[in-house]
Amino acid sequence: MSDELRERLARLDPMPPGVPTEPMTTPSSRRLLEEVMSTQVAERTSRKWLPAAAAVVAVAAIAAAMALGGGSKAAPLTLSARADDPMAMCLMFSVEELARAEVAFEGVVVAAGGDTVELQVTRWYAGGDADTVILEAEAGMEALIGGVAFEEGQSYLISATDGTVNYCGYSGPVTDEFRAAFEEAFAG
Repeated sequence: MSDELRERLARLDPMPPGVPTEPMTTPSSRRLLEEVMSTQVAERTSRKWLPAAAAVVAVAAIAAAMALGGGSKAAPLTLSARADDPMAMCLMFSVEELARAEVAFEGVVVAAGGDTVELQVTRWYAGGDADTVILEAEAGMEALIGGVAFEEGQSYLISATDGTVNYCGYSGPVTDEFRAAFEEAFAG
């Protein structure tokens, strides 16, 4: 980052230098992030999507399932839950944008720890037939803006594009309203 850019950012920062900050992984920081991300805005400011870091893994899993063939169960699908660009802007949630996701499903977390989350799929909306989906990410990723804190035994609705989980309200815990949005987005 150039010195000029640092100076410009410093002028925009409302906090004076030296003010202590709370880590992003604390409960109060998570609540604040959730509050900020739940606030509706009038218009979109950017169309950046999270990059596709695990497309090769997803393709390999599909290819392995096809090569093995004949089995009654599809191989687990692996998706990246990493955010390679934590500075990416979030789009305001819309059913139309959700419908663009290549992969969409509802699942229950059966294991969450370390760098992976394993979900047992209860319903596919788009892009898969595996009984199990594995999400790979560094611990603490849920603290990023729009991230999801996965808990064992809880149900989640997940959408993904190019092998990467869509955050910013496009994946998260199941609610009746969120499920209705998935049903509308992937009807037909």
